[in-house]
Amino acid sequence: MKSITILREEIDKVDSEILDLIRKRAEISVAVGEAKKLSKAPVLDKNREKEILKKLKTPYEVRIFKKIIIESRKLQGAQRK
Repeated sequence: MKSITILREEIDKVDSEILDLIRKRAEISVAVGEAKKLSKAPVLDKNREKEILKKLKTPYEVRIFKKIIIESRKLQGAQRK
C-alpha cells in the first residue's frame, strides 16, 4: 500500500496535468467564441453539450463537465462584447 505522501504527490502531478488541459481548453473556447461571433451563431449549443455529456460514465464526471461547459460558455460570451 502506498503512503499518503506518495498518493498526494501523484494527485499533485495529475492536478498539474488537468490544469494544463483546462487552460488549453479555455484558449480553444475563446477561439470558438470568436468564430461563433463572426458567424453570428449563438453561444449556447445544447446539442453539442449533450454530445459531450453523453460520453461520460459517472455522475462525478457529469458534474465536473457541466461546470467546465458553463465556464466555457462564459468565455465564449465574453467574445460578444
